[in-house]
Amino acid sequence: MDRRKFLFTSTAFAGMTADIGRAKGTDSDPPLKELESPNLTLTPKSSDQWELAFKPNRSLRILQVTDTHFSSTDDKDRLTVRTLSALIRTTNPDLIVHTGDFVNNDSKDPISWGGVDYFNQLELPWALCFGNHDYPVAEAKGSLTLEDYRKSLKNCAMGFVDIENKRQYCYRHDVMGQGNEPAAALFYFQVGYAEGDRKISDPQLVWFDQQLKADKAKGWDCPILVFVHIPLLQYDTMIADGKAAGGFKNEKVCFDSDTGDTFKVFAASKRVKGVFCGHDHVNNYFGEWEGIRLHYGRVSGWGGYGKWARGGRLISLNLTTGRFTHREVLV
Repeated sequence: MDRRKFLFTSTAFAGMTADIGRAKGTDSDPPLKELESPNLTLTPKSSDQWELAFKPNRSLRILQVTDTHFSSTDDKDRLTVRTLSALIRTTNPDLIVHTGDFVNNDSKDPISWGGVDYFNQLELPWALCFGNHDYPVAEAKGSLTLEDYRKSLKNCAMGFVDIENKRQYCYRHDVMGQGNEPAAALFYFQVGYAEGDRKISDPQLVWFDQQLKADKAKGWDCPILVFVHIPLLQYDTMIADGKAAGGFKNEKVCFDSDTGDTFKVFAASKRVKGVFCGHDHVNNYFGEWEGIRLHYGRVSGWGGYGKWARGGRLISLNLTTGRFTHREVLV
């Protein structure tokens, strides 16, 4: 069964501007709070920017999980929780990154939030990129708006920015190195749910461009890792050209609404070194295309399609060199 059955270049922004507002603070937007674990501290600098201070003298371990699809059935949710617990015991991560479709918030059936309860009790910092199934499309009993969804998450260093009076859930973690400069930056993007919107939106790419300009003004040019739910079109181009370095393609690459322009923006930055996605449950390949390493995660939950083993991808980020390695972990 496949997913269908289961349910700008840089110059393009030359004339584009956006009214971007950060951390202005309203009664409905309580201040983001500092998050701390034994190994790291995440301090919010604005609504869309966190500073990550890592304490151990070793590489930062980031566990990517994806497509848990909580709120399928109680039995499947319990199996997903067991899988995640085994992954965490096996990898001992410093940070967990969930690349979307956390819960079937778009279901017509009543929505259960047991998955949030599980993550909230972990006492591990984590990040989330909203996927297409995370939206309350059917407005079923128990479904939450994206904003109420975000506010329900504890220990989640998630952010947002208001662009032209619409909230976009794109944000960054600056992983600090020696001195006052980041050794690397982790960028997180949401995708839409409707046909034509299942990609990183243009306003988010404008935000990204402005982030690069602000960094340049500070003299920052650290490498960037990107996390997003839906693969870029170039995932398909890369494997069609025989450039995958490992893993398997067991279904069509569902880049959905992406036109290839997002990759061009990332490539033009000369800072994006890796992209990590989910979405296609039975693809797990990775490789390099035009200087950027593209990776699928491993489907982590049992609430969606696909019969193969569940797992995650462990990323080790060297804060001295800014380079990273990765490996798939099955449980």
